[in-house]
Amino acid sequence: MRVGPVAAPVRAEFRKVVSTRLWWGLLIPVALLSSTINLFGGAFTAAFDEAERLPLLLGSLAYALGLTSVFAAVHGVAAAAGEHRHRTITTTYLTTRGRAPVLLAKMLVSAGVGACYAIATVVTGVLAGTVADAGVAFPGVAPLAATALIGVAVSALWGALGAAFGTAVSNQVSALVALLLYLMAGELLVGALLDGAESRSVRALSSYLPGNAGEVAVYGIPVNEIAGPVTGPQVVELLAGVTSPPGWGVALVVLAAWTAVVGAVGWLVAARRDIT
Repeated sequence: MRVGPVAAPVRAEFRKVVSTRLWWGLLIPVALLSSTINLFGGAFTAAFDEAERLPLLLGSLAYALGLTSVFAAVHGVAAAAGEHRHRTITTTYLTTRGRAPVLLAKMLVSAGVGACYAIATVVTGVLAGTVADAGVAFPGVAPLAATALIGVAVSALWGALGAAFGTAVSNQVSALVALLLYLMAGELLVGALLDGAESRSVRALSSYLPGNAGEVAVYGIPVNEIAGPVTGPQVVELLAGVTSPPGWGVALVVLAAWTAVVGAVGWLVAARRDIT
């Protein structure tokens, strides 16, 4: 696919996103949540004696980034399915050569919005955490930067996945309800069923569900810095509710694979949908 047929839909999708209140309407709670969570993270850090202080800000930041990915997915779903709700999708398809570039543009722009949410989370979180602990146990630059970059990648992937899912379902309310039910309850149920298996290999499959994969990715480095490389994987198991979690790199690839699969489903459904 040439750059031209993709660039025009991306520009058009970007204009649609910035002309609505959706993106900044979700950005406000993202920033508030991150500030609140990392204020507590900084306060807990300052509560320890100086010799016992750990970079807990990394942990609170990872938790905030995990929540941010949900907002990124919600934006992707709402932005993509909203075109069907407001019946502008027909004009979008008629002014674009093919439907695949439209889906790709929605996924790319939603990924960009998700990345921006993660950046806002990192900036507000670090500022709030630093104020709360007065910088007494500020994490190292390398693990902080790595956690931030992984969080940006996870939120970007969830933004793209949300756009693909919104395209596939098309009904905005149904898509949002289905997404939130899956993330808040469905994945917990599937994970519990897998965790009840006798085989450890089957139980380990819970780490490869999309929501869990994102959490494993964002928790990997912070937990390693706080708990150490030996205890770290066990802490990730507790935080993400999984068994035998892979490394953060593998988890990131798993989430990217889920995004590609949902993107393929979205393309197949969109290509066959009657919009007249």
